[in-house]
Amino acid sequence: MKILKRAFPYLVLAIISVPFLTMYTAFFVQSISEKISLGIIPEKIGLSNFSFLWQPIPWGLKETSIWTVLFNTNLFALASGGIVTVVCLLAGYALSRIAFRGKSFFLSLQLMLHAFPGPILLIAVFLFLLYLKLLYKIPGVALARASLEIPLGIWIIKGFFDAIPLDIERAAVVDGCSRLQVWYRIFLPLIKPGIAAVFIWGFLYAWHDFIYVYTLLPGKIRLMSTLIQGLIATEVMDYGLLAALSLFYMLPPLFLFVVLQKALLKVPVLGGKGGA
Repeated sequence: MKILKRAFPYLVLAIISVPFLTMYTAFFVQSISEKISLGIIPEKIGLSNFSFLWQPIPWGLKETSIWTVLFNTNLFALASGGIVTVVCLLAGYALSRIAFRGKSFFLSLQLMLHAFPGPILLIAVFLFLLYLKLLYKIPGVALARASLEIPLGIWIIKGFFDAIPLDIERAAVVDGCSRLQVWYRIFLPLIKPGIAAVFIWGFLYAWHDFIYVYTLLPGKIRLMSTLIQGLIATEVMDYGLLAALSLFYMLPPLFLFVVLQKALLKVPVLGGKGGA
């Protein structure tokens, strides 16, 4: 009975996981199969579905090169992640260490802003980018995408700053460091896991974004998300190519997550010890 009690939770989890594992298995098998039966049984295995790696993509996409699309996607995600990281590091330090009127209200406002769904802001973002002459440009759309992740990112990075003892900051100030020098020379080296976590936060959300990319970038500038959408929208769809392209799309963020997963495990939940 003891063995059954211990095994029961694992059995329940295994039963729940079966449909998901089946879908992922079918997805992977489809990508490496040139011919398949019942959606999961490969009759002939090959790499023809990955031909987009060495030749342009056909199927109504006007001979699109995957490497150009990958470069655009990386540029977009890196720019968005960089903006989120810089803004959150500056704002998180100020909210953690500097006392000013309206600080609590500002922190509450960040959570309220994060609660707003991104799509309902599309019209306002469209007009804002149009006014700044950044519409239909990757840097402008990256800025808009980053603005959606900054509110919660500030809370995340503030927790790392809160965890640093005040004595360290006081000692640096006594030694003659300015606020900026304390932030740059003392605090940033101590919160490297937080920097990695916030960057991953901004990068991943930009990497898999579709609505903003599809709406605010023209058809000539394709990212991975809009490339897959364009493949689905063609009259004749190659499911093997679609599976292979989707697998290629998910590998970079998966690799980034595996490499930096330790930083993600150190993310505090809505603050730490509390700052001055």
